Amino acid sequence: MVFPHKEFEKTSCLEANIEKGLLADLFDHIEKHQWNVHSMILIKGGKMVFEAYAHDFDATSREEIYSISKSFTSIAIGMLQDDKKIRLDDIALDYFREHVSMPLPGYESVTIRHLLTMTVGVEKDVFHEISENMNVFEKFFTTPLVYTPGEHFVYNNFASFILSAIVTKVTGKSCNAFLKTRLFDPLEIENVEWKEVRGISMGAFGLKLGAVDLAKFGLLLLREGLWKDQQLISKEYIHEATKYHVSTIHWDNPRDKFGYGYQFWMNDFGDFRCAGWLKQYIVVNKEFDVVFVTQAYEERELLDLFSEYLIPSLQKGWLYDSVSLRDYVRRFKEQSTARIENEKATRKV
Repeated sequence: MVFPHKEFEKTSCLEANIEKGLLADLFDHIEKHQWNVHSMILIKGGKMVFEAYAHDFDATSREEIYSISKSFTSIAIGMLQDDKKIRLDDIALDYFREHVSMPLPGYESVTIRHLLTMTVGVEKDVFHEISENMNVFEKFFTTPLVYTPGEHFVYNNFASFILSAIVTKVTGKSCNAFLKTRLFDPLEIENVEWKEVRGISMGAFGLKLGAVDLAKFGLLLLREGLWKDQQLISKEYIHEATKYHVSTIHWDNPRDKFGYGYQFWMNDFGDFRCAGWLKQYIVVNKEFDVVFVTQAYEERELLDLFSEYLIPSLQKGWLYDSVSLRDYVRRFKEQSTARIENEKATRKV
């Protein structure tokens, strides 16, 4: 197996057995529709087929990855289970009883597994209501339950925060600090920033990483927790975390209706993804041994790039084409200037 160090080894479309013309069409589609993509990376067989960066972005750029943070929190929980420090069927409330005077009925049944699958039983996420001086644990465990825990998916940032808080309770470290030695250092991901509330990493969001960092994380998932000669997290947890656990058919986004795992989304075209607001993605595809990463400031669906261009290019395999993918990568950077400058002038988040 091929693994990167700080940088990925590069490969050609010929070596990777990918139809180059469809990759060129992908770049043309972005330009035609003026999609505001900051960075893209395609990894196949552990090697980099291409990396593309917009104006003012490069391999050293780091951005808020929003809800992709949840998948990192899930991996921290999996490591603690591997260490036999926790069990997924532990009652979440048991970790915080000293902070909660009167939990509402039902929370004695809410497990870590329910937090992971966002099946706590609440009607809506109330994480936006917390403040720096609030007892956040009291707030979580006194939010009314309207569904039986484990039965109904409701997207829940608060659940992801509680997962991060469990990591801190068990280890005495923030989720970020815990993952530094267990994940970030082995992957050679440096100087990681993660927003905190009173020493607890946000869990649901707030992590800042670059596209190469995300590609490394995606490759770790694709390799079922193996990195070089180390099993950083068990295959068993990766299998469980990245498979369908609960229906999301009632969810608004058409691409989000195919189920949820342990802080991972299932894809309509197979396998799974890590996903964040404004179309931050790590798409993992086992069939073709591929990881695809996007960082963006975009409302439109960038998963279309994978389903409409990358999958066909992988299915077709190598065909001679005189186009230069390097030229398309260069044009992508040049043609993005106006979009990025407009974003700088108007962006409010």
